[in-house]
Amino acid sequence: VLEGGPNEAAQVKEAFRRGAQIIPVVRSGGAASGLFNFPKEALAKPPFASQEQWQLLRDEAAPVPSTAEAVVSIVEEVLREFPDGCGRRSMEDPASPSSPASWKPLLERASPEDLHTAAASVPSVGEAELLAPKASSATPFLFRPSRIRTEIPPATPRNKAACNRRQARDDWNTQEILLDWAVARYPGRKVRQRFDLPKPLAELSEFRAHFNLIFPSLEIQQWEDNETAEQAAQQLNFAFQCADRDGDGLVNVREMHYGLQCAYGYERLTSDAVRQLAFTPAADRLQDLMESLNEGLVSAAEVQGVLREAKMIGEGRPALLWALGAWYINVERSNSPWIQVLLASVRRWIPSDEEHHGWMLHALAKATMELPKTLPLPRRLGGELRKANGGQREETASRASQACVLMLSVLIHMFYLCMLIFPSLLFGLLIFLGSEHGDDRCPYDLDALLVWFGALGLAVLVMDCANDGRLGISIGVYILKFFLALTPLLGMAWTHSLRHKDADICGPYVFWTSKWIWSAIASCEMYVICLLGWSFHVARNHERFLRRAASGEDDLVDLGPESPVTNDALVS
Repeated sequence: VLEGGPNEAAQVKEAFRRGAQIIPVVRSGGAASGLFNFPKEALAKPPFASQEQWQLLRDEAAPVPSTAEAVVSIVEEVLREFPDGCGRRSMEDPASPSSPASWKPLLERASPEDLHTAAASVPSVGEAELLAPKASSATPFLFRPSRIRTEIPPATPRNKAACNRRQARDDWNTQEILLDWAVARYPGRKVRQRFDLPKPLAELSEFRAHFNLIFPSLEIQQWEDNETAEQAAQQLNFAFQCADRDGDGLVNVREMHYGLQCAYGYERLTSDAVRQLAFTPAADRLQDLMESLNEGLVSAAEVQGVLREAKMIGEGRPALLWALGAWYINVERSNSPWIQVLLASVRRWIPSDEEHHGWMLHALAKATMELPKTLPLPRRLGGELRKANGGQREETASRASQACVLMLSVLIHMFYLCMLIFPSLLFGLLIFLGSEHGDDRCPYDLDALLVWFGALGLAVLVMDCANDGRLGISIGVYILKFFLALTPLLGMAWTHSLRHKDADICGPYVFWTSKWIWSAIASCEMYVICLLGWSFHVARNHERFLRRAASGEDDLVDLGPESPVTNDALVS
């Protein structure tokens, strides 16, 4: 283990629990030095390493080649002592649900009806293949299926789906493009694609990152300490269980798309069919409910599929409603029009319609909630500081790293606070300059343009804050933003048409403020236009790939370096 953060410490903790041999290079700092709840037992010298070798891993003054030779010697000793590998402790425990010894009793306890139902939804393969780890797993011995794999249900043909279901699926296309884009840009996948390594499988941490991207409102709800937070966490759990078709804790890209699609379907179902979902349907009434939602006939296989999905992810009404949402949006994909691709390119940079102050407060709250995960608490607040040299002194590196993280967090919070008040401060300052330092002899009315821009900007901020989603207010806000974007272009044309001797007539404050302000804002607008053009190009490539995947020409599981979509995104 070299350096590392909270994620690496959690992975080491799980591997150590399973019996893996850990070799931490303490001198590298980070998680390897004991931070972020790194297991303390893993820092103790194992019997297969000599005291001199272990000291080389800890001594910062030792030459780096000596430390590297010590690591190689320790690894060679581990391979000699454990020729059959290590880290399989939980698999060898018959009581473990992931143990090979427990697979056969699980199958023996299943009823013939359950086996027949499960076999109907999977291809005809052997028991060993059904229960084997996914081939692309980097560490297959750490993850074993806990149930027979069930395939993703087939999509309903568009001619057999109701209008609301087709509309919900078409709206998901925008989020699907963003998801495919985010998966291609995820750090671990970019590194593996660059070096042509096997495709990685996503754990819950990566799945949660994409879940928060698609559903930012649910991410905010998870921070609250009430029933809403529990419901948001339950949706995340249900989405991951829907994606994890064999219960091994890992999902591929296609399964990730399906799990997040189910979450979106649940959101749309609960908003489109509030009246019809006012009661909990019984098993014999489920088909009637599904036919009313579909505005037509529903086959018995679809009903059984909903019941299987509900049984797989949980029990009770929440699981059944979630399975209904998964069925509700599981419709054949149609091609996205260019306007929807353009919307996806805009959503890449503006994830939601949240106004400026709300978005900044959201980002500030997110930075605050992430701080305890990256910064260990001091001892007086219940945290632990690792000791060195038998507990005689606190290690300087640990204190220095905590100070750096704390300083970075303070700077991030200060940046967000400045950005929170920056628009209001800028618009107010422009109104003051235009009102106090203008001159009517100026060939162009620069002072009035400054006042107009400031007043227009403040009006946009106020209307954005007061907008509760009503159509009239939204249209008014978009019109004001349109004129707000045109004003800097007009101001830049005016100021560059003036001669230097006009600066004394117009007033130096108004002249130079207009010259710099309008040029800077117009340059930013041109940059944003170029950025949106590039984003539209990348989003169009992802849309083409999703079209090929929907038609069967490509598979989402095979997303990798050979995919033109990924290469375009990485090169761009």
